[in-house]
Amino acid sequence: MNNMFKLKLSALGHPNPESFNCNDKTEYRSVVLWLEDQKIRHYKIEEREGLRQIETDEWNAAYDTYQRDLVSPVIEGSPNEQLNWLMSYAVRLEYADNAEKYKEIKVEQPKQATPNVVSSNPLDNLDFSSPAFKQGIDRVSTLAGIGPHPDPRLRLAALAKILKTNPHPEPPASEANLIQKPADVLTLLFVQDLRDLQTKINEALVAVQKVTADPRTDTKLGRVGR
Repeated sequence: MNNMFKLKLSALGHPNPESFNCNDKTEYRSVVLWLEDQKIRHYKIEEREGLRQIETDEWNAAYDTYQRDLVSPVIEGSPNEQLNWLMSYAVRLEYADNAEKYKEIKVEQPKQATPNVVSSNPLDNLDFSSPAFKQGIDRVSTLAGIGPHPDPRLRLAALAKILKTNPHPEPPASEANLIQKPADVLTLLFVQDLRDLQTKINEALVAVQKVTADPRTDTKLGRVGR
């Protein structure tokens, strides 16, 4: 609580905020009088005489009357609670009297040290300007049919969009890559096997027809029977 009092007294411009001791009766009463004289000014100067009787017992009665006149919400509270409310009230009045001046004050935010985050993602450690990265992007972009661009990162972004819609893009056809994938070779071999199988099936059908034909049929004579 004592530190809070010092902060508020500093904000109000008290001459000795650091040395203030709220547990000292004389200092406590002196601060109450200073707040009324300098900041709150609820009473006229001649009406503050009771608060000036710091060394007498009459001060307590004058202080109770002062709190009631201010409509303090902590009249029944502890002395520290009462003083804290008085200081807060004085701060509000001080701000209201000098609102435009305080609006122009900029509070400097303390600089926070940037945490050193170590990423486990290997992509975060890529050197996008390295020749190896550029060559890799060139090879992948050529396979996906992406045109040239001086910035390899843009080509990488284009590649990412293509892979989202077509995970296995077909490379552009050319004489050099007409038959490049194993699937192309297997397809050609399969077609060749089908042709050979069809030829053998045709030969087998002819042989079966010769065996099952009518013995009276002479295909050479072009007639049936004798």
